[in-house]
Amino acid sequence: MRRFFGLRRQAMTVRPESDIASYILGFSSHSEEQKSYATTHLGRLVRTVEIVPKGKEADHILEMGAYMQITPALKSICGYGTVRGCYLGSLGRVDEKVVHSVSGEEFRCEIDLFDAERDIYPYPDGAFQTVICCELLEHLANDPMHLMAEVNRVLQTGGHFVLSTPNIASLRSVAAVLHRAHPGLYQQFIRPKNGSADPRHAREYTPDELRNLFEGSGFAVALLETGPYGLKPAQDLSWVNELLKQRGFSTDLRGETVHVLARKTGPVTVRYPAWLYD
Repeated sequence: MRRFFGLRRQAMTVRPESDIASYILGFSSHSEEQKSYATTHLGRLVRTVEIVPKGKEADHILEMGAYMQITPALKSICGYGTVRGCYLGSLGRVDEKVVHSVSGEEFRCEIDLFDAERDIYPYPDGAFQTVICCELLEHLANDPMHLMAEVNRVLQTGGHFVLSTPNIASLRSVAAVLHRAHPGLYQQFIRPKNGSADPRHAREYTPDELRNLFEGSGFAVALLETGPYGLKPAQDLSWVNELLKQRGFSTDLRGETVHVLARKTGPVTVRYPAWLYD
């Protein structure tokens, strides 16, 4: 289910869904692991590109947690002149990533390394017109509002913040609880490799929590919607939908992933919201 608040969808859609999907897959076919992830998440990836506000040659965009799947599209489809990426690592280090599509297109991007919930981000105030943060928020275990505050700082006033994250209130989560399973999407502990392990999901959010998170962080929510990770739902959960209706519960915003598009209107107003921090 999709909600729009003062934003027309036709102004956000830059290409037909099939074209965007083909473009993303073209940069994700160099390994079976890469191709499998992109295919599984293709609906989310396509929708992210669709809702990113169009940029100009003079505009700067930052993609947090850049896996280079949609990163090339931020320039070639969305129109931003400068595309920057960032990833978890030692503050001060900068890597350059180069990817090629199956059609031969080359894309280069500098990736800044830092801890998204501890470090001061290595960018000046108001450096970006748009920031994208996809499938990262749910991994933060210590101080997610640090990310919100730093994104607010590095965005210019009126700039946009695009975020996607799993929906803990989805039909899939409700079905899991009814089957006496865990509602979280990715709760397994990860076996360490080379002495370290990638962060698992620390906390998954509901759509209403995300609205509160953004509004307390100096943003006006322009779009809040949920949908599948793939181009189609992974399973038929219509029985859960009917059960919620019968019991008088809302069936709105029950997709697997949440997308938020918000506009910076001012500084952070609630640094430690009571619903999130003790």
